[in-house]
Amino acid sequence: MMCAIALCVLNATTGWAQKYPDPYLTDETRPNGLNWLPEPPELTSAAFTYDFYYYQLGRQLREVEGVGEQALSDESAKLWNVFSEVLDINLSKETTPEIILLADKAMTDAKKANNVVKNHYQRVRPFAQFKEPSLKPWTDDEEASTYSFPSGHASRGWMCALVLASVIPEYADKIFQRAHVYAVNRVICGHHWKTDIDASLMLAAGVFATIVSTDAYHDQQVKAREEYLRVKNASSGVSTAKAAATGSRAAIYDLQGRRLDKTPTSPGIYIFNGEKKVVVNK
Repeated sequence: MMCAIALCVLNATTGWAQKYPDPYLTDETRPNGLNWLPEPPELTSAAFTYDFYYYQLGRQLREVEGVGEQALSDESAKLWNVFSEVLDINLSKETTPEIILLADKAMTDAKKANNVVKNHYQRVRPFAQFKEPSLKPWTDDEEASTYSFPSGHASRGWMCALVLASVIPEYADKIFQRAHVYAVNRVICGHHWKTDIDASLMLAAGVFATIVSTDAYHDQQVKAREEYLRVKNASSGVSTAKAAATGSRAAIYDLQGRRLDKTPTSPGIYIFNGEKKVVVNK
């Protein structure tokens, strides 16, 4: 029995574990959530009724068929598997390394920004506050030793969703719907308050807005979009978007994968025969 429990703990802790690459931002250029995120509500405040309501709702939802199982699955799932559910391709380091590198670097920034706020407030997790078991009681001692606000899982999930939507905008609605479920499942597990989840979205959005201003992100985003189109087209039997030049005119695509009939004049980033070109105002 103890071996089985130990195996569950190992699987749960290693399911998310991964080594992050260097971030896009530095500690100096990364937005500091302590300057603009709302503070978590005090237990005795009227605002805390919002968190208490969702904590109780989350406990009830565990008993709904399929809901508790999904929350447990998301707890230890790799984000690539989570978002592959709603895309027309499977994300992996073997098949989509450029997309994963783009997201991994952004999630490093999310992790660092999240930890600054989390270590400052040191908020107690819901199940520990009420001295009740979480949906994963075999990890409660470990979880109780870490802090709650904002949610690290949700911050990384929202950041991954924002990045994927910037690469595959035609799937943005499905990506964000899945990110929302992934984040709220942290409340169902009892590991986070609802305001932790709300703050994680704000934090990810603020950091992402800064990341997209960097040349490094734009350069990698172009590679990621090209990779998506190549993998998608290969799986569907359609020729790749990175076409060879025909006669004297090379293939030209915008970042939505649409082939253009003539050289673009509107400012933006385009793919000229597989290479990124930036068109600026003249």
